[in-house]
Amino acid sequence: MNEKLPTLLKIEKQFGDYMDGYRLLMLTLRGKEGGKVNKPDRVAKRLITKNKEEFLKLLGDLLEIKRPEERIYSSVNSRDIKKGIRLFKYRMLDADYYDEDSKNSFYLDVKNRWISAIMSPRCKAESNFLIDIDKGDDDEHAIEKQIAKKGIKVLLEYPTKSGRHIIVSPFNPAILPCVELKKDGLLLLHY
Repeated sequence: MNEKLPTLLKIEKQFGDYMDGYRLLMLTLRGKEGGKVNKPDRVAKRLITKNKEEFLKLLGDLLEIKRPEERIYSSVNSRDIKKGIRLFKYRMLDADYYDEDSKNSFYLDVKNRWISAIMSPRCKAESNFLIDIDKGDDDEHAIEKQIAKKGIKVLLEYPTKSGRHIIVSPFNPAILPCVELKKDGLLLLHY
């Protein structure tokens, strides 16, 4: 039996509602934990999935190659493929008018340019927010009370290495000014 299967099943049970649609899957080492600081996206393994079945297959592949110090993330919001293609084409047309070296650099790095386009906030298909709570830095109970008091719908909560994440439906960020809010964040699937 594949030793990563229990981990995969656990991730599916916890994050199954966030696997459908076009999504980013990323295996990376964070800079503050020894990763490459100046260009962390270039040392990450990044994949775009189109449905839950493909997500689970590629997640299993990432679990097979993951080193202990690495993390696996996924986009909290699915992506709008048509918007991503349109933005990528705009950027590609712009690149055609760059100087020769910059234009060539664009096309030599086309996969990263595509992922950058589809991961642009304007290409998200959903608008869920991620609240990042760090142990010791944030008053968890005060944040929870404010979320409840303001009627913000909690979709998912899970622990992280240094605290926890709370996924919520979109709301006016001005009503919760003292939280670390990510409007298009990444789910921490495995660390």
